[in-house]
Amino acid sequence: MLSVLIVDDEFEIREGLRRQIPWEEFGMSEVLTAGDGDEALELALDRRPDLIVTDIKMNRMSGLELLDALRSVPDYEWKAILVSGYDDFELVKQGMQLQAMDYILKPISKDELGRIARRAADTIAAERAERTSRSQLSDQMRLALPKLRDEVLRELAESGYDPYRQTRVQHRLQALKLEWMERMPLLMLLAEADDLKAVAASSRYPGEAELIRFGIGNVVSQTLAEEYPGQAVLFPDSDGRWAAVLACPDEGLAERALAVAEECLQRIRRFVKVGASLSLSSAPRDWAHLRPMYSECREYLEKKAAYGGGRVFTERSEEELEAEEPLSVREPSDAADLLRYGSDEDIHAAMEGFSAMVKSWERDGLKDIQQAVFHWLMDVYRLAAAAGWSDRSWERDPIALWEQLERYDNVQSLREHAEEALLRAARDLRRTSAQTSQIVQEAERIIRARYADGLTLQAVADEVHVTPVWLSKLFKKEKGRTFLEELTETRLARAKELLADVRFKIYQVSYSVGYKDPVHFTKLFKKQLGMTPKEYRRQRGILDD
Repeated sequence: MLSVLIVDDEFEIREGLRRQIPWEEFGMSEVLTAGDGDEALELALDRRPDLIVTDIKMNRMSGLELLDALRSVPDYEWKAILVSGYDDFELVKQGMQLQAMDYILKPISKDELGRIARRAADTIAAERAERTSRSQLSDQMRLALPKLRDEVLRELAESGYDPYRQTRVQHRLQALKLEWMERMPLLMLLAEADDLKAVAASSRYPGEAELIRFGIGNVVSQTLAEEYPGQAVLFPDSDGRWAAVLACPDEGLAERALAVAEECLQRIRRFVKVGASLSLSSAPRDWAHLRPMYSECREYLEKKAAYGGGRVFTERSEEELEAEEPLSVREPSDAADLLRYGSDEDIHAAMEGFSAMVKSWERDGLKDIQQAVFHWLMDVYRLAAAAGWSDRSWERDPIALWEQLERYDNVQSLREHAEEALLRAARDLRRTSAQTSQIVQEAERIIRARYADGLTLQAVADEVHVTPVWLSKLFKKEKGRTFLEELTETRLARAKELLADVRFKIYQVSYSVGYKDPVHFTKLFKKQLGMTPKEYRRQRGILDD
């Protein structure tokens, strides 16, 4: 319902207008009156009437001064009808400039004022409906924009750049206030929870996985806002990961992006209470290359299958992880591989972690610890026997092994006995097992045959039946270089052959030798040969690429 304020310094006039005009017929259920402009201003500020019917001339504040004062009140929209005499036309014009919608001359005609009041009520109702509609539309747009933004970014990342849709995409980026993506080099960041299915399966709450994803998104969003000095936008991909596009106009921001990724990792552990892995694309590129950057980040995250999660993966990750992967006896399979392929020094180094392994079992009493060591040794022996170890005394008489362990009453003594047992088994196994060089040779054969297939250390290790850790270490021992170095050398040797053929573009050579990202290929090529592929071609007189 609407309200009206009647302002006149003559009591009879304002009361007559209040009683004789059928205001309720116009939808105005509240009729207020004021004897002058000062009183009217105070009442208007307090009650905010929709329609003001005011005399122009009054003893104190005039009707024009009243309207002028109300015009500056924020968030208050009103309509006004001026009451004037025949000689006040100049004042009426001033009133119309002060947003009065109409005027009526004295003596006042009830019918004429009724027609003006009805039109004012209709106008107020229409404007109110329009404001409501605009507000609802604005709310809908506010809700729709984030979804639209996510859809546009997901399409660019997962479906790729289409030059035929470039203008349409550019318009959408501008509408979403993402036009900075068109002007600057970009990096891609990808984040996901580790072992999310296992965490969700062990939870009593059916929506645990979604809560974890939501928490990771919040942490990454907040960290980017607080720690990354450039522009960034976050969106969910189709597989439940969080992807971020980061503006990276200079090299300093690229370094900062890696530091921010590490900070995201720490905050996810602290606040979401789950393990997570992140990946960062190798080099800043323009928005048309979002899909290759996204694919690159996904490939980096796949490395956690071989190396474990809880870290930030980059283009250097595999090489760094090969170098840093420690020897371990924590898993019986790791210990069995150590017997097959490791030296006595390797076994001694790995057994440095024996005490930590025993503590991780969370056994309190001596008997419990002895039993745990016994079962661990038996599992290692079974795997060694499956690999060709001929000694079966432990299987025929396990009690003898148990009685030996019972003699030791502290972890250090148990470690020394277990280490000696492993060393004896390793010496026997080395005499009967296949030569490690055969494994390296088979891995080399796979690299030569399938270097262009996107080979990984994990994939080749699976084919030659060793763990990635040991394939890397055997390569280093036999060839003096890591698996990744061997694969890179093979690929670049073939790349040099293809670059000498004018029929192939550089990006085609990159794809042909197994690199999906030509920028990454160029960086590797320059690192290995001291020149870019284009410079290599120029040396050979090929200038048409």
